[in-house]
Amino acid sequence: MERFIQFNDETVNSAFWMELSDLAAALSENPDLKVEYGPLAYFQKEPAVLFVSHFWNHRSREEETAGMKTDIYLRALGTRKWTDEAAVKAFTKRYPDGFARQLLAAAEDIRLESLCIQERPGTKKAFGLRKQVMRRYHEGQLSVNRSKGFFSDAVYNALFVLWQADTPFEWPDIYPGIDGALPFIDRTARMLFDARSTKDVIKMVEDIAEVLEELEVRDMVNTYSHLPDYRETPAEEKAADPGRRQDPLANDDEQEEDEHERFEEQFSTWHRESEETRGTFMQFDLDQGTKTPMIGNTAREGEEGDAALASVQGKSKKSSREQYSRLLAERRDAESKADDTRYGKENIGARAIYEKPRPASDAEREQYRQMKEETAPVVQTLKRMIQKSIEKKKTSPRTDLLTGRLGRKLTRFYTDDNPRLFFKKQEPSREINASFYLLIDSSASMYDKMDDVKKSAVLFHETLAALRVPHEITGFWEDTSSLSKEVKPNYFLTAVPFHSSYQAETGYAIMQLRPEEDNRDGFALRLAIEKMERRSEERKFLIVFSDGEPSAADYDKNGVLDTHEAVMAARKKGMTVFNLFIGDEALDEARRETMKTIYGHGSIMAPDVSELPHVLAPILKKLLFDSI
Repeated sequence: MERFIQFNDETVNSAFWMELSDLAAALSENPDLKVEYGPLAYFQKEPAVLFVSHFWNHRSREEETAGMKTDIYLRALGTRKWTDEAAVKAFTKRYPDGFARQLLAAAEDIRLESLCIQERPGTKKAFGLRKQVMRRYHEGQLSVNRSKGFFSDAVYNALFVLWQADTPFEWPDIYPGIDGALPFIDRTARMLFDARSTKDVIKMVEDIAEVLEELEVRDMVNTYSHLPDYRETPAEEKAADPGRRQDPLANDDEQEEDEHERFEEQFSTWHRESEETRGTFMQFDLDQGTKTPMIGNTAREGEEGDAALASVQGKSKKSSREQYSRLLAERRDAESKADDTRYGKENIGARAIYEKPRPASDAEREQYRQMKEETAPVVQTLKRMIQKSIEKKKTSPRTDLLTGRLGRKLTRFYTDDNPRLFFKKQEPSREINASFYLLIDSSASMYDKMDDVKKSAVLFHETLAALRVPHEITGFWEDTSSLSKEVKPNYFLTAVPFHSSYQAETGYAIMQLRPEEDNRDGFALRLAIEKMERRSEERKFLIVFSDGEPSAADYDKNGVLDTHEAVMAARKKGMTVFNLFIGDEALDEARRETMKTIYGHGSIMAPDVSELPHVLAPILKKLLFDSI
């Protein structure tokens, strides 16, 4: 089963996508900046998202690469560094939509191109290719829009070609009403070449837009560029004050200030039967009432959002109970936010559900016995080799060495051609000081590979159990049947736990591993890292069996980056991470590169799943030798 990232049924190069994400994060100096596909390229400030355009799809690989990278350069470097946000914000208030906004977006991009090239000369070739593609496109659109009578669109296309032309540009006839104004438009548009700021570009765009407004030309039909809004969050979207009523009253009368009565009596709204407080006001469930300006000792004009009756406040100090409750609520909110991003921002809502293996059936025991017999020769060979190496290191000489600590007998430096002047302190008996964690992708695409994966897991378990090396084997998958927007259930079946990994009669549950649905690799890796951090062994190894890229709900293209970040986090903590990539056919270069992008040099390919045990054996041998 192919495990490519899909967007509108089109294949996306995951390795290139990660390259774009890294490039955007580096240029913007914001590691949390997300890169997304969109119809048009633009930068959104809150939340921080950079959109690259679908415009570059279905072109040559060179044009697609240059186009998407220049989208990143323009937004992450150009817009962030040189666009005057305040000036654009004022402009968007005057021009809420239409020709002027699109023209400003295009003109500002052209100004930013030269600044990006000055700042980073290495981008010159990519921008040159972008210029050629965009010019050809707008030349074609100019002809189409003239014939269709979309005159504002034609003016936009002509201006774009003018700004990107390598040879003198001659204006075509567009529309009799516009043709007379073309000399002024041409003269004004050429001011862009001397523009030094966003305000200069805005002044030029406004002059051209005013001409078209006076000519009463129909506004643009097509959308070629996008100018994002820098709007404040609407008041109704902000967190509501729990002390104000949110729905309007049925009546709209207000109480005069001198009509109300004032009470000096204090009212308490909390008692020990309450679970928690709701503030120091009395809450009334009323649909009708009279608005009053009374709030404690002060007076103000009533508002629609006020409570129907006045909040009743006493003159005593704030209740310690209220302070304590508010503090608890704040802590709960902080903990909730921390938990949301604890396993990466792409895994918000992911919940770990640990499934216990059931008692092994007779069929499972028989299947395990057969696989154990098949792998026994390899297990015994590995066991003997490791044990011999341990004994050799125990009895190996500690003096007359080529490396180590310098000894006192230095005469041989002058008398011997190859003097052995060093020694090593006597060490305690050598043992394998390591722990292993094997994660097995149990997604649906593993249905035709699971038997060979189980055999490899048996080899893994029997070898480490024979050497009394602690290890754990866990299958993971995401359940799509009970998926919701808020909760993404991820199941983990631990077939061999650490605490009983080298006990007798352990391992039968490996036969219960089965193909399920999706795989959220980054989340599974982070949980494994947590568990490995609690281990006391000196060396820690994390091995992942998988047959493709991560694939889960809302985890398509960003899942590759999230898994890569999890791998890097493990390595920063001193763990060794390996991926055994299982293929059932000739592996194309894109898939190889994607897995290498995620795991780096720790990705090992097994094109034929039946060869998996033979690939695993030398890896185990090397890792065990390194741990002695």
